[in-house]
Amino acid sequence: MIMINKKRKVYPFLNALRPKEKALEMYYGELEVLGDGGLYKILDQGKAWSKEIASDLSSGRGVIFPHTFISMCGYQIAAVVHGVLDSGADEVILLGTAHGFPGEMLDARIREFNGEDISKEPSWGVLDLNSEKGCLLEHEFSLDLFKVLWELETKRRGVASPKLIERYPCLTNRRPDLLPGIDELKKISKNAVIVGTEDYCHHGIAYGVTQDNVLSINQEGLSFARSQIETGFSMLQKCDYQGYFDHWMNPRAIGDPSDVTVVIHHLVSDVASPKILDLKLADVSTLFEGDPSPSWVAAALVVV
Repeated sequence: MIMINKKRKVYPFLNALRPKEKALEMYYGELEVLGDGGLYKILDQGKAWSKEIASDLSSGRGVIFPHTFISMCGYQIAAVVHGVLDSGADEVILLGTAHGFPGEMLDARIREFNGEDISKEPSWGVLDLNSEKGCLLEHEFSLDLFKVLWELETKRRGVASPKLIERYPCLTNRRPDLLPGIDELKKISKNAVIVGTEDYCHHGIAYGVTQDNVLSINQEGLSFARSQIETGFSMLQKCDYQGYFDHWMNPRAIGDPSDVTVVIHHLVSDVASPKILDLKLADVSTLFEGDPSPSWVAAALVVV
């Protein structure tokens, strides 16, 4: 019998350029540069959406914020901080993106992308920093900016912080109903509001897009990002999680692994109606060797 080796597809993020060694220092360095005064200004900017977000959360829907540079998207994160506090919730499910850093988590992401069995992967499930699998999240940063703004705003208001239940869904694999730990989230969600972070639409030279196909940070690029997000939302409305996963593996518009959005939609599917509240393109070219421009991420404030 002739054995045919099926060629594995290339995981889109593997086409990305090498980040600078001090990329995360640049990311966190903005906090020091802004100081409390600058961060409070960002928090004040976020108040524009707080009433709408509070209402959506109270009605059982979920909200998603980005996690790129705080100078570019901080007001969107701040909007969620205000919305949660204004909703009067006592408990908050806070979902972070479990990035596929080089090593076993990236290998698992590649297997998931290629439709291979991931059921034995240690990272498959709803990860908890305080569990034995917490070591898998050692370098994760996706919720750090939210937690900084959250601490500042609860302190400024002089209120006790609602309970934050921090989790990281990983390898949802197009089937959120099968994800280990999803039943616990369902149970908690009956008495908690749900928010999470995800960056949509990574695009540009840094992510392997050629000069002939790259879009600049302008109206054309913004329209492209909006179209990509709204196309994905049309799939969510049909609970087409397979299609949604595949959609964000587009080399011209790579999304975060889609775990957070899919899990939130699954939890709130009875009332879900995804929409964009705010959208901008965040220049991330300085994070990569050679500062390849244009390179950007669509920073989106989204209600699911």
